[in-house]
Amino acid sequence: MKKPTKRQWTIIAVVALVLLACLWGRARQDDQHAGLDADGKQACDDFAAGYPKAKTKAERLTLADKVTASSGKTDNKEIQQKAADMGTAASAGGSAWTSSAAALKTACQNAGWTAP
Repeated sequence: MKKPTKRQWTIIAVVALVLLACLWGRARQDDQHAGLDADGKQACDDFAAGYPKAKTKAERLTLADKVTASSGKTDNKEIQQKAADMGTAASAGGSAWTSSAAALKTACQNAGWTAP
């Protein structure tokens, strides 16, 4: 069996480096927050404006519908998921509603949102 030539070793090394660079870049991209786009900001603003007023089941469900409509258009997956979780908890209310609302607020803040 022949040993690889210098040229073959160079090609192997270049391919390995390119693959490692692609994997490393993808891993860094997955760890980053998507930031706050216009739809994410709208969802966070709607949430902040409506949350203190959402005392009854009907008010919570109305707020959840409004927030999930905006969050469904954002590129920020964390805001999307936390808004969906809040929507699920809207019917039951109680501690599930409170904790899901706090998680959505945190997701908004992680994206760079500040309350109006």
